[in-house]
Amino acid sequence: MSANLIEMVKAVKLAVSSDIAVGNKWEKAGAEVSGVYPTPESLEEVKAQFIADCILPAVDKRHSEALAKDLPRKNSKEYNALPDSEKDKWELVNQAKKDARATLNTYFNRVKSYAYEVEKKSTPKKSFVEKISALIEEGGKIKECDFDLVAVMGFLIQAEKVAKKIK
Repeated sequence: MSANLIEMVKAVKLAVSSDIAVGNKWEKAGAEVSGVYPTPESLEEVKAQFIADCILPAVDKRHSEALAKDLPRKNSKEYNALPDSEKDKWELVNQAKKDARATLNTYFNRVKSYAYEVEKKSTPKKSFVEKISALIEEGGKIKECDFDLVAVMGFLIQAEKVAKKIK
């Protein structure tokens, strides 16, 4: 193997193993969050405090610095009294605040998705029935095939009926 190929293999292996490790950390964090806040609604109720305690300290300092800066409201007396050069700076700081809030919300939503992904997975029946129904619909459009379409459609229809009865 050439040196470039060896380095490439190492880099890919490191990326894959790091990604797996990070995924495991998100899953653990999600499990811990759902252990403290049993429902998504209970987490949403404390969103601001959760972000302040758990997420803000972990993100790049520029976000907390941006959020700490006080700005006058746009078009307020204080804002209108600013010279144009200060208004340009105001725009930059305001954009940094928006970016910081977006970053924090992104992480909050990621934590929330890992904490409550079980709820998403707790309705496989609906998804399964939808897939069977889609197959029945597709089968109804088939004009020619190399298998017994009538028999397969009969099985699918029977499966759909049975799956819909299960609670």
